[in-house]
Amino acid sequence: MLGKISPLSGKIERGDFLFPSYFEQEVKAGNITPIDDVWSEFPSLDQHQVRASLARCGLKNEHISRPLKQLSGGEQAKVRLCKLLMNESNWLLFDEPTNHLDIAAKEELKRALKAYKGTVVLVCHEPDFYKDWVTKTWDVEEWSQKMNQA
Repeated sequence: MLGKISPLSGKIERGDFLFPSYFEQEVKAGNITPIDDVWSEFPSLDQHQVRASLARCGLKNEHISRPLKQLSGGEQAKVRLCKLLMNESNWLLFDEPTNHLDIAAKEELKRALKAYKGTVVLVCHEPDFYKDWVTKTWDVEEWSQKMNQA
């Protein structure tokens, strides 16, 4: 979908005005702090704006000044969500965004996605997270079973 892997046959064409953002399930965390990580992607923001964005994603001052590799999986996910939601995109691809998130963070993410005006493609094993706001679901497990029976 994102063009990271070449198709086995044919070609993929995306529109000129498609601006995707991708939330990876797991990312290797390094020595950079969350505030510096966000600032490196959004250098035009001032420190107050970066701190406010991280706070909206549930991160406290104690989190944003420690290296990413010292944060919990949920705290690292919140940093990735912060950066994703700050991008000007019209198409979001989420790979298991609820992994490692606490209940409050899941609810905040759900609220943000319900309000989002673009397209969301979500890979998720938690129907309670998405069942009241998605317009279509595609059960890949059932799909693959049907494909194998054909």
